[in-house]
Amino acid sequence: MNILLRILVILTLVLNGVAFWFTYALYGKRELLKDRNDRFESFTIEIAKTLEGAQPEQTEDDKAALAEMPVIDMESTDAEHAGKALTDLEVRSFWTEGEGGYHIEYESTPEFYKGPEPKDLEEVYVLDAEKKAKLDSRGKAITTGSKMDVALNEIVAKSEAQRDYYTKVRGQLTALREEYEALVPQIHTLKEESRQRAQTIIDRDNTISGLEADKANLEGQVADRDQQIASLEEEKAVLQGDLDAVTEERDTLADEVENLKKTLEMIAQSGQGANANANGVAAIANVTAGVKGTIARVDNHYNFAIVKLTPEALTELIGEAGDRPLPEIDFLVSRPGKKDAIVGKIKVRTLVKDQSAIICDIPVDWKLNDIQMGDEVFYLD
Repeated sequence: MNILLRILVILTLVLNGVAFWFTYALYGKRELLKDRNDRFESFTIEIAKTLEGAQPEQTEDDKAALAEMPVIDMESTDAEHAGKALTDLEVRSFWTEGEGGYHIEYESTPEFYKGPEPKDLEEVYVLDAEKKAKLDSRGKAITTGSKMDVALNEIVAKSEAQRDYYTKVRGQLTALREEYEALVPQIHTLKEESRQRAQTIIDRDNTISGLEADKANLEGQVADRDQQIASLEEEKAVLQGDLDAVTEERDTLADEVENLKKTLEMIAQSGQGANANANGVAAIANVTAGVKGTIARVDNHYNFAIVKLTPEALTELIGEAGDRPLPEIDFLVSRPGKKDAIVGKIKVRTLVKDQSAIICDIPVDWKLNDIQMGDEVFYLD
């Protein structure tokens, strides 16, 4: 009996040791499960709070806003389309393409899901009125429909809805990126064309400025020419008047020449001239050297000239009383302003007292050049 009792005591001690070991091992597992459950609860709640409470739905206002978005002009930049309204051009409404078009959110911050309560995640099983787990037909505790199951299913549903929405947005962003990538080269091309056109406009403006300057210059030249023409017209009128006066003077001189010819013929017939007085006695010249007058009239064709005498020269020729016979004397003719510019010689023929002038012959053999009006007449001893 003692042996049996001793065996039972030893067996009890062994079983107590095994039980203690299991208690220690299960306590560690229990603490691990408890910590894991706490971490699961806290992170589940935090993850749930990152989910949006509800995904935005497209409203009628959104559709109206999409309809008002600017369309894309698909026509070329050729001049044939210049000035046309968008309604007359081929356009593309990028924002309304695809299924439902693009959703435009006006809310800057979405309303996030509040997440389940911590106590909801503690009820793993469906409880009865006595707060005991309900069993199914197989005797196992029911988890479907528990507060934890409902909370986790709600989190999964919201996560899936958000995933589907973001997948749609990602597709729209991809389409938008492709549209942007397609538009960037067009924008670059249009900007380069715009720069070239701007440079062309600048060049044309510079050309126009140059042409306007040339125009102003030409207008100034035209005004100067008009002024010159007006001045020439005035000068023409003056010259025409001078020409008329010269013509009249020429006609008068022609008459005087005719009269002089007649006078010369009468003097030749009467035998009176510069070399004799009324009694046929030769006149004595008492003339000093120097300039005696200027050529007032000349005819190089008939070779005679009229000399306008200075008062001193007139006195030397015929005396202060004017009663001395005109002497036979020769004068030289020079061109004023030219050194040693003797152009010829003249011989005194007769006197014109009223004009203080003498009529002279031009010897052909002494004619070095045509005598002109204004030439100086001088005498050398």
